[in-house]
Amino acid sequence: MLHQSRRMVFTFIAAFIFVTAASAQTPTVDEIVAKAVTARGGLDKLRAVNTMKMVGKVTMQGREFPITVLAKRPNLMRQEMTIDGSRVVSAFDGQKVWVVNPAMGINEPQEMKGSMADDMRDQPIFGGPLVGYKERGETLELVGPSTVGDAKTWKLKLTRPNGGPMFIDVDAATGLELQWSRTVDQNGMTVDIDSVMSDYQPTDEGILVPRTMRTMVGGHQQGVVKVESVEFDAAVGDADFQMPKEQ
Repeated sequence: MLHQSRRMVFTFIAAFIFVTAASAQTPTVDEIVAKAVTARGGLDKLRAVNTMKMVGKVTMQGREFPITVLAKRPNLMRQEMTIDGSRVVSAFDGQKVWVVNPAMGINEPQEMKGSMADDMRDQPIFGGPLVGYKERGETLELVGPSTVGDAKTWKLKLTRPNGGPMFIDVDAATGLELQWSRTVDQNGMTVDIDSVMSDYQPTDEGILVPRTMRTMVGGHQQGVVKVESVEFDAAVGDADFQMPKEQ
């Protein structure tokens, strides 16, 4: 009887230690978010940014093109590339998404609608998707441990009122966001899109930004952006995002 009681006590203690250790190793969503925000430079620095100008090069199908991205709070964005001497522009002015793309026969600014426009409209810009998600009416839950390349991550699921969910992989060691994953509808087909971020470096403001961003579509690499410079609080106005009026 004594031997049996000792065995039961040992089993209980062993189980208690296992559960306690497991709980200690698995962070809460709030802890993961706090670590991610701190890793980027802190909430105060991220919220202090009002505009951004990013200049770099994008490589697609073995060819390299210059790219410039402008952003302004709360959610204005403009992306411009030069391909074979022609400007390719996609922008969101706060109400509508518009594009210029001569390769698609769109030589004059034209409003874009559909899932691709919705996806661009919902893209997180300042601070990434983890900053202010509650204020936007979004919810976040921990899916569990995962990996991105050789890095161990915590995978989070961000659910938005409009649009499909986004999965965010946060480096378990550094707290940096390594991958954003979404499923979008393109021409009636569902496509998995992963944005993989690496080579984080600090700006003059002390904010870490990824200098390499790879876009994976259906598991295949579609393009790579190499960031050459990032300027926060650059001279960017609302007019930079508005669709030019027809002449």
